Amino acid sequence: MKPSALITGATGGIGHAIAGALAPTHHLFLAGRNIEALQLVAASFPSATPLLADLGFPGGMDQLAAQISSLDVLVHSAGILRMGTVEETAQNDWEQSMQVNVLAPVELTRALLPALRRAHGHVFMINSGLGHRTIAGSGAYSASKFAMKAFADTLRLEEASNGLKVTSIHPGRVATPMQEQLHSWEEKAYDAENWVRPEQVAQALMTALALGGRANLDSIDINPSPRPKA
Repeated sequence: MKPSALITGATGGIGHAIAGALAPTHHLFLAGRNIEALQLVAASFPSATPLLADLGFPGGMDQLAAQISSLDVLVHSAGILRMGTVEETAQNDWEQSMQVNVLAPVELTRALLPALRRAHGHVFMINSGLGHRTIAGSGAYSASKFAMKAFADTLRLEEASNGLKVTSIHPGRVATPMQEQLHSWEEKAYDAENWVRPEQVAQALMTALALGGRANLDSIDINPSPRPKA
């Protein structure tokens, strides 16, 4: 049997690139709230199962986990971006940022811990450069990503004796729809060629996964490199 991987946020951006990187060697479980989009993506891979799950609301992760009997890799890639100053950001934006970006990953990981422990599996948190620092206007997003890093660090310490690995990946600006959203908020022109490609984030994940026993990449930072002058 192939090892299996569960990926949230696999219908676009970084999550889709990670699914493509894992597809040749893993059976994929693709979790999200748009079943039609999930089915379309699943059909493009050799072995994939779409699973309906809405990370925007508490609860429901036990039902999702119940559909997975064994799991080797868990990738938390789904996320939302809510930009605005503290003064102008609504309470609901803070709550949704925390729910999707950190509380849903906590709930899903907890539900899948028995399967991950049996497999001596690997959990990947797709975080952000703003999980290390913040900028004006990113309060809700950065707070959720700081919390996600703390969750990853705690899980790594607590589950080491069970053979579970945890890697936190912190991409800087990546050429995704979320980056277009951020540029729109900043009122800046968007050029995908300036930024990290989603496939490069997936490559970093595969490097960490390939290390095998007795070593782990705890945290990976990925940032755009300067473009050569013409």
